[in-house]
Amino acid sequence: MKLMHLSDLHLGKRIDGFPMLGDQRFVLEQVVSMAREERPDAILLCGDIYDKTVPSAEAVELFDEFLSQIAGIAAVYIISGNHDSAERLAFGGRLLEKAQVYVSPVYNGKLTTVEQNDEFGTVQFHLLPFVKPAHVR
Repeated sequence: MKLMHLSDLHLGKRIDGFPMLGDQRFVLEQVVSMAREERPDAILLCGDIYDKTVPSAEAVELFDEFLSQIAGIAAVYIISGNHDSAERLAFGGRLLEKAQVYVSPVYNGKLTTVEQNDEFGTVQFHLLPFVKPAHVR
């Protein structure tokens, strides 16, 4: 199975007050082009999609645009990181599954597993978002 892995996008990040969204848009466009060329079976977005738990409207719009482009290329698996809000990132997750976009829900003690088949058999993706040790005791 061919996988494409991204993490730590930190969409909406500002450095010394300077917004990085233009640069982030450029990089995401390159990722979309690469995904179209490489045709992975799955795209893994592993943590820190946003730079803060309450992302700016512009960051959410950028991620929405990016996600709508890559969803037609491959199955997409998304987990939240320590900068994301798992609750906000998981919004609409059950609806997104119809487009083969799988978002880890807020961790509730159970691990979310999604199976995907290829010519070699079944692959299991375990969607474990960032959790604090105090939440799993």
